[in-house]
Amino acid sequence: MRIVQISDLHLQSDLLSGGIDPWAALAMALTRLAGLQADALLISGDIAEAGDSGSYTRLASILAGLPLPLALLPGNHDRRAALHAAFPGHWDNPEMLCRRFDLGPLTLLLLDSLVPGKPWGEIGSAQLHWLDANYPERRRSIVVLHHPPFAVGIPGMDEIGCRGGEGLANWLLRRPQVEAVWCGHVHRPVFTCFAGKMAATAPSTVHQIALQDGALSWTPEPPGLLVHDLLPGLPLRSHYLPLQAAPVIPY
Repeated sequence: MRIVQISDLHLQSDLLSGGIDPWAALAMALTRLAGLQADALLISGDIAEAGDSGSYTRLASILAGLPLPLALLPGNHDRRAALHAAFPGHWDNPEMLCRRFDLGPLTLLLLDSLVPGKPWGEIGSAQLHWLDANYPERRRSIVVLHHPPFAVGIPGMDEIGCRGGEGLANWLLRRPQVEAVWCGHVHRPVFTCFAGKMAATAPSTVHQIALQDGALSWTPEPPGLLVHDLLPGLPLRSHYLPLQAAPVIPY
C-alpha cells in the first residue's frame, strides 16, 4: 500500500510571491506521482490560496482523470463551502469536512481542523466525537489533519499550529491501531513522535518555510512530497522526495 501526500498547494490564478506558479508546481507533482506506483493521493490542506471556487473547480477537473483514489481535507486558507461544492460526495457533512477513507487494509481518518478566518487550527469536542464514531477497532489507521498538534521547532509556525492537541493526544493514547499522524501546514518535512505515534508534516508543492528562529519567513528551497508505504507485518515508513525527479544512476 503506497500513499503519496502533497500539501499546501496555494492555488490561485496569479503567481505567488517569488514568481512561483502554483499550477505548474501541481503539474510537476502529478508527473512525479505518475512514476511512483501509488495506490492513492492525499492532499493535506491549504489547497487554494484564497479559498476561491474557481481554483477548486479547476483542480477538480484536473484530478478527475487521475486513476487513483483521492483523499483531501481543508487547511486554514480553504473555505469549506466552496471546497465541498467542487468535490460533491467527498464529505457527508459540509459543516465539518471530516471523512473516513478506507483503502485496502488501511483507514485514513481525515480530520477537519479549520477555524474559519484564523491561521491556527483546533481540535475540539466535535472532532473527537467524530473520531470516536469512525475509528475502526481492527484496522491499521492513520489520523490526518492540516495543522500539526505538536511543536515543529519553528516559532512562527508553532504559534499557528493546532490548539486542543492535548485532547487528540489523549484520544490517540487509547487507540493502538492508529500508527501515525500526518499533517501539512508547515511547508517543510518534519518528523517526530506524538502520543506515541509516528508524526510527520509534508513539504509544500510551492515555497518552503525557513527553519530558523525569529520572524516567519519563506525560502525557495525545492518543493516536495511524502511517500508513505504500508507493508504487511512491518512498521509504516515514509520517504521525502523533491518534486523534480533527478537522474537515477546505477552504481
